[in-house]
Amino acid sequence: MASTSASDSEEGCLLVIILDVHPCLASNEGEAEVYLNTVTAFANLHLASSGANRLAIIAANHAQSCYLYPDQSHEEVERQIDGRLELLSHVDKILHENLKKMMVTTTIFTQSESLIVGALGRALTYVRRIESEDGLNKKINARILVIKVSTDAGGQYLNYVNMYLTAQKMRLPVDMCVIGSDCGLLQQGADITGGLYYKVNSVDKLMQSLMMIFMPNLDSRRRLALPPSGSVDYRAACFCHRSLVDMAHVCSNCLSVYCKAVPLCSTCNALFGMEMPIRKPPKKKKND
Repeated sequence: MASTSASDSEEGCLLVIILDVHPCLASNEGEAEVYLNTVTAFANLHLASSGANRLAIIAANHAQSCYLYPDQSHEEVERQIDGRLELLSHVDKILHENLKKMMVTTTIFTQSESLIVGALGRALTYVRRIESEDGLNKKINARILVIKVSTDAGGQYLNYVNMYLTAQKMRLPVDMCVIGSDCGLLQQGADITGGLYYKVNSVDKLMQSLMMIFMPNLDSRRRLALPPSGSVDYRAACFCHRSLVDMAHVCSNCLSVYCKAVPLCSTCNALFGMEMPIRKPPKKKKND
């Protein structure tokens, strides 16, 4: 048993961080700086805790999702003369450069939620690619951490569910760290994939939450007294009003959810047979 645990520790962990950089962060410059510095420090600590650990960071805003790290245009690690670990300085430099490129865009936006689901798809693809590159088709020790700051409109409900079921099939836990208000859709994802869900009230408490809750690996979590996840709201969001519903109409073709009967599915354009009122047959006249 000792040799097994030693080999697991030598294998390291691949952590894929999905970072929400919605333009709403620009409303408070001080909080945005603390937010980005905290995530950078957490990423550095993950790499420094073990030489076998690996890292990937994917950013998502209201318009796109893209890789921040690793970046193929910065493959060479510069030598440091200040005693710092070269890899950590390399990560800091790439993150700041790519974040500047992504956040230089206009701050005018109409969509209140970020494209987290697109970043989830990139993360699942990245983990699968790393598994194939490692050879032997071996399942690697990997997990995904989503850090969300934007509000949730429920507009990508079906896409989220597809990502969660894919991660579940890959046996890939997805942790959710939400800043501000709760997000039932992300809470469902953590429960489906076997990850952790935790809400942080403010950005100032983010570092403490990341360190105490999301830094331990899966084996260590079984020995820790983590905050309870609470009850999970599995209600679906309708595709017409983006609100949670208890009972709804479901398209048999694409599984889109509608809070009321509609003649046409807005997702796949399937025609629904509308129920016609039952007409009573005319009464027969009695023959005199």
